[in-house]
Amino acid sequence: MTHIDDLSIDNLYIIGLNWKTAPLSLRESFVFESAFINERSKEIKEAFDIAEIMILSTCNRTEFTVVSKHDPKDFLIKYLADYAKYDVNQVKDYIYTKKSIDAVRHIFELSCGLDSQVIGETQILSQLKEAYRTTVVYNLSGAILNRVMRKAFTIAKIVRTQTDIQKGHLSIASLASHIADKLYGVSGKKVLIIGSGDMARLSAKYFFDQGSHIAYIANRRSETVDFAQNFNSSVVGLDSLKNLFADVDIIVSCIYTPKPIIESVDIDKRLLIMDLSVPSSVSLSVKQNPNVTLLNIDDLKNTFEDSIMSKQTSIELSKKIIDEQLSLFIEENSALDYNKTIDTLRQYADRIRKVELKKFQKKYKTDGELFDAVDKLTRSILNKTLHEPTSKIRQFIKEPEGDMYVELIRRLFNVSIDKKPVNCFFSANPDDEKN
Repeated sequence: MTHIDDLSIDNLYIIGLNWKTAPLSLRESFVFESAFINERSKEIKEAFDIAEIMILSTCNRTEFTVVSKHDPKDFLIKYLADYAKYDVNQVKDYIYTKKSIDAVRHIFELSCGLDSQVIGETQILSQLKEAYRTTVVYNLSGAILNRVMRKAFTIAKIVRTQTDIQKGHLSIASLASHIADKLYGVSGKKVLIIGSGDMARLSAKYFFDQGSHIAYIANRRSETVDFAQNFNSSVVGLDSLKNLFADVDIIVSCIYTPKPIIESVDIDKRLLIMDLSVPSSVSLSVKQNPNVTLLNIDDLKNTFEDSIMSKQTSIELSKKIIDEQLSLFIEENSALDYNKTIDTLRQYADRIRKVELKKFQKKYKTDGELFDAVDKLTRSILNKTLHEPTSKIRQFIKEPEGDMYVELIRRLFNVSIDKKPVNCFFSANPDDEKN
């Protein structure tokens, strides 16, 4: 098994595919259901002797971020292919690999919304936090992932406060409502929302804000749709969908389902369907009805490109901030060497021991065997006194707050070079959109 002390940023890898490298028709086969991500993570970790792992699976990407002594590329590409039921040769050209500093930069850009279809969107930050929280809860992270993710969340906050990257549309749901309004005019239109997750909630909000009537919200379990009362919407089950098609003007589907829940639409009135789900929840066969317009995430591509052009100045400034923070991170990461901290503490304590030993020798004029015995005794006391604290430092390497604990120890012994406030990750980065 890999020894933790042998690992560094050079052992960080990202293997995955996203909206830029793979079409929706392929991406939807690689989605990992959130309820089972921890099981998949443990399975991968044990199968390849991986030290740390985080799986990020969204509508736009599936990525494995791992720390491993050995290059996991071939193993993880095969794992992805097997999971999606493809041959490796069919999918390898769609999958990217990033390593070391390139992997760190990718995570930093991702947290700031620079690698998203909607530049500057905030949903990816929440998704990253949730992916990291899962990793921490199931004891799948270590010093390297903990440091990278803490820094990523800090940089995201800096970019949001120092640039205009968040101006304009900030989510796929926002863009979808904008496009629907341009195509169809959404004010006064009756809308059916399918799903109860973040995307569904945001879609309901954006359509409502533009004057739509959120007539129905459909989900597998009606008790999970706690936001329906905000829009005075009727809550229905998925088995009622076909009965609602003729009564609504727009359908927005944002639900996880392994296969389409809408196969056909038999109506003689105009209907706009926006399928924001991955995998697709609406079959392409609905297009056989000339009254139906179906748009999925990849159909919004031109609008995404317009978003990039309008935010070019903010993108360049954000990348400059990331470059500066990446350089700082490399310096900080070097300074946070746990072994170096242990050595520094021992040297600090031994200096005190030697000074006091010399005072003792001078005062009592000891030499020879007596001095050697006292020297040996004080060395033994020092080693036994420091054994437990230094053992704890080695244990901290697996904790998400490990760096904070070790920094506090440094400050207690006055061997720290950093004077900035020491913040806890989960208190400094709560799961909300305000940070």
